[in-house]
Order: sequence, then structure tokens, then C-alpha cells
Amino acid sequence: MNNYILRIFCLAFSVAFASCGKFTSNEEQPIARAYDKYLYAKDIEGIVPPNIHGNDSIAIVRGFIDQWQHDMVLQHQAEENIQVDEKYIQEQLENYRKSLVRFQYEQELINQKLDTTVTEEEITKYYEEHKKNFQLKKPILKVSYIKLSDKAPKIDMVKKLFTSKDVRDRDLLEKYCFKYSPAFSLMDTSWHYIDELEKTLPISKIGAYNYETLNRIFQISENNTLYLLILRGSKFRDSLSPLAFEKENIKNLILNQRKLKLISQMEREVFQEAQKNNELEVYKK
Repeated sequence: MNNYILRIFCLAFSVAFASCGKFTSNEEQPIARAYDKYLYAKDIEGIVPPNIHGNDSIAIVRGFIDQWQHDMVLQHQAEENIQVDEKYIQEQLENYRKSLVRFQYEQELINQKLDTTVTEEEITKYYEEHKKNFQLKKPILKVSYIKLSDKAPKIDMVKKLFTSKDVRDRDLLEKYCFKYSPAFSLMDTSWHYIDELEKTLPISKIGAYNYETLNRIFQISENNTLYLLILRGSKFRDSLSPLAFEKENIKNLILNQRKLKLISQMEREVFQEAQKNNELEVYKK
């Protein structure tokens, strides 16, 4: 963070508090107070990113102090107006601590022992066995596109090359795109949700009724920009989602199953070990 700015800011607050005569010169001066709670410079170290300076840096510090005082006021109000059940709070804290310790242990176990390799065969097998779980909730498309200035040369030639299957034509088109196009994808095999594509391409102007029209050029002009679009594939809501589109999701599902199995196995083994070592007893009343 901007340490110089922070020091100046903290100094200003410290001087204000020192002037009240409540602190000796040997004490660390607070920079803010809420009732009987104090905020010190050490408490706000690191809150300002290193690339933030000047007034922006000061604004972040002020915002932190404002939020701290806001929280302290609400905490004070709560403690003043309810009878705190300390036993209940301690029980909740202990349960929370137990959960955190157990979670940390499970994460360490997963980091050390989980097999994270998922083969293509495993992914395909899972997909085939759970197809009913892979129904699309919204349409997806495969799209090739070329983005050009509306003053780009030889558009008719580009369109001819774009629909050609000849390797030499594809090479010529790539060279053209590298020279004139700020963004292009000639043979993208990835599936994308339509709303994601709309963030960078005027897909909606094709019209949903044309989404089944594949391998034909759609030419769209917008804001002095020319878009040449070709739909390479389309899948609609409630149809079976393609395996290629679900691969990462399936991999995560398989890994999650392994995690649960590993944790369950650990729980079984440690309980059995405790029984074997006579660490567990049930006393009759």
C-alpha cells in the first residue's frame, strides 16, 4: 500500500486524539474510537492495494474506518439490549472450531491422497450412464466469426474463403485476418451459451429461427463494424447436452465423488482404529 499516505493519514487522526489529553506520548495513538474500543494504524495495514495512491488510498482507509465504527455501534447496541447467553455462544464457538479443524484435516487428506487424474474413458462412461442429468437449460452454439472494419477490403473474397473447405483458402483467410481483423475464430469447436456469445458478438441479430441454419455466412453491420458469422452447430433447450460441453463438469463431479469416498473411508478407518485401541467406551448407568 502507499505507506507514506497511510502514515500521514494516521498521524492526522493521532494528533486529534492526543490533543484530547487521554493518552501519554509513550502509548500508541489510536486513529479511531467507538465507545471503549480503539482502532490503531496496525489494524489497517494492508487494506490498500499497492497500485492505489493519493486520494483513492485515503478514501479506502476512510471507508474502512467508517465500516469499523458502523460495526462497533451495531455490536454495542446488540450487547446493550439483549441478555447474552454466554454458555450458548461458547457452545457455538466450540462447534464452529470443531468444524474448522475437521474441514482443515479433510482438505489436507484430499491434497495428499486424492487421485486427480480423470481419463477420457471415465468421463465418457459417466456421461453415458447419466445422460438424463445432462439436459440443456438454455441453447448453445458453435460459432466461427470474423470481425472487420466496415471499410475492410475484398469482403466478397473473404466470404468465399470463409466458406471454403480448401486448406489453401484457409491459409489465405488466416493471413487476411491477421492483417485486418481485430478478433476472429475460423474453426472454433467449442460450444458456448448464447448469452455468453452476445457479450462479444451480435448473435441475437441472426434471429433464433436461424440457429439451425448451419455453415452459412450471416453478415451483420453494427457501429462501423462488420461481423461475418457462421454457425457450426446448435443445440436447444431440453436437448441432450454434448459430451464436449460437459467434460469439465463431469470431471469435477467424478473428483467430488472421489473426495466423498476418501473422506468416508477415512472416517470408517479412524473409528475402527479407535475401537481396536480401546479408545471408546460406553458406560452403563
